[in-house]
Amino acid sequence: MDALLIVAGICCCIGCATSAMCQSGELEFFSYPESPFPQQRTIKFKRPFNDRPVVMYCMRMIDSHYNLNTRANIRLLWVRPERFSLRITAAHDSQLYGLGVSWMACP
Repeated sequence: MDALLIVAGICCCIGCATSAMCQSGELEFFSYPESPFPQQRTIKFKRPFNDRPVVMYCMRMIDSHYNLNTRANIRLLWVRPERFSLRITAAHDSQLYGLGVSWMACP
């Protein structure tokens, strides 16, 4: 069974979708010394859903400059039965070099 853990505003998906009805995955973005953000990514499901699924996502890893604020924004832009889109940005003076996102979609 999957569990979603939220600690101090950061959530982590523990496990992965094991139900035949749910799908899950991970995204990773890395670049050094330049930040790869903003990023927009469209994720295609292995099997399309019959209707628009519910998509849960969370930050699972972050790599940032040690001497600056660490702020990231992950936004779900849209969801369709066959795919969804995420946008990831760094705020103001934050310098992000990497970010990992876990996601799970269920009908």
